[in-house]
Amino acid sequence: MTAPTGGRLRNDLVLAMQNPSVVLYSDEFVTIIADLYPKSEHHYLVLPKENIQQLRSLKKYHIPKLIYMELVGLEFARHITGLPVKNFYVGFHAFPSMERLHLHVLSNDFRGTHMNQPHQWNSFHTEFFVSTHKAILDLQSLGYVNLPPSKKSLYQSLRCHMCYYFSNDIQNLKLHLNLFHN
Repeated sequence: MTAPTGGRLRNDLVLAMQNPSVVLYSDEFVTIIADLYPKSEHHYLVLPKENIQQLRSLKKYHIPKLIYMELVGLEFARHITGLPVKNFYVGFHAFPSMERLHLHVLSNDFRGTHMNQPHQWNSFHTEFFVSTHKAILDLQSLGYVNLPPSKKSLYQSLRCHMCYYFSNDIQNLKLHLNLFHN
């Protein structure tokens, strides 16, 4: 779920967590919802019940929560889709458009109905996408998550995540995926 950076929409994740018709899974620590604007055929968001705003808010004591979020998210995705966990990308956007920390768990097909813009592709295939593993390593060694200095990686050339194909056009990249990696 992503949205414009202004107004009420920044808080929609908190509202979604409280809406039983949107919640796919919930326990005492996390809630899982489907991304409203999926970038892959299977795109889920894992949200902590604890009010953590973003990666910059994380402290070393959050490491067990991050591990739990990833494990529950991957197990949920594996159970729902039947795909092995190696077929999923898991991580956070360095500069999220929505309030409340949320872990993306998405299948590696990247053929979602809302994968339409180059910056959307790059938000999952550049330093802008911070893996749980990197976040944990940074917290262990630095005490904070070291984020890229800007969003400039969103606007670089597009690169296929399965080979060395480059393009500046998202439609050409999607065609390449369908022809060579379907």
